[in-house]
Amino acid sequence: MIVANPHKVKLITQSVRQNDRIDAQKLARLARVDPQLLAPIRHRGAEAQAELAVIRARAELIAARSGLINCARGLAKPMGERLKKCDADQVAEALAQPLREALQVVIGPLLKSVEGIREQIGVYDRKVEAIA
Repeated sequence: MIVANPHKVKLITQSVRQNDRIDAQKLARLARVDPQLLAPIRHRGAEAQAELAVIRARAELIAARSGLINCARGLAKPMGERLKKCDADQVAEALAQPLREALQVVIGPLLKSVEGIREQIGVYDRKVEAIA
């Protein structure tokens, strides 16, 4: 089986007449003449795919953590308050302590979620180290 790289097969991607039947015929002809014209790709193995999944999951948690921190800062600012500057790894529920009580009720759960996400990022960090 040959898996063609769709970005390199301009005969199909830039064709005016496209449908599955015509594309399949073109691919079959290219594969018969010279398989290298299809710029074949190799799929990752199951182990490499699992390792990449760990890295991608960690990246998503980091993005979620950043989003929650930015949300908390954005909720505090219009109310005339500011969260203390700190590194994302140091964000904790206690960061909301100097704020007014009404704001603590809103921002506290967000910061608590950030703590939980930070712990999960640590788990993924250890998995990435083991992979490396």
